[in-house]
Amino acid sequence: MRSKTVDRLLKSTPKDVEIFVDWYADLVVRINQILRENDISKKELAERMGKKPSEISKWLSGEHNFTLRSLAKLSAELGELLLEVPKRKPHTKFISGYSRSVHTFVVYKKIEQAYSSKVIEWQEVKEIKPLSNVG
Repeated sequence: MRSKTVDRLLKSTPKDVEIFVDWYADLVVRINQILRENDISKKELAERMGKKPSEISKWLSGEHNFTLRSLAKLSAELGELLLEVPKRKPHTKFISGYSRSVHTFVVYKKIEQAYSSKVIEWQEVKEIKPLSNVG
C-alpha cells in the first residue's frame, strides 16, 4: 500500500515529466535489449561510437537527456530504430456554410538502411471523402 506522501507526489508530478520518464525508461530498456540480443557490451558500444564507457553508462542510467542526434547515432550503430514518429495525421476543418471532409496526409517511403539489411516499407492509406455543401 502506497503512503499518502507518495500519492501526493504522484498527483503533483507534471504531465511532461511523466511522459519524459516513460519515454526514457522505454528507450533504456530497448537499448539494453538490443545490446543483449547482439551480445554487445557497453564498453564495445562506446568504442564503436568513439565515446568513453562512462558516457554510455551515464546514457543508460537515467542521468542523460538524449538528443535526437544521439538517438540517431545509437540507432545507426545498433542497426535498430529507437524512435518512430507517426507519419500521418487526420485533419478536419469546418468552414461556415460548407463542411470540409477529413483528409489523411500520408508520407510513405521505402528505406534501405545502410547499417542494416532490413527494409522498412510504409503503406499508403487513403481516406477520401468529397466536400459537401451543407447549406
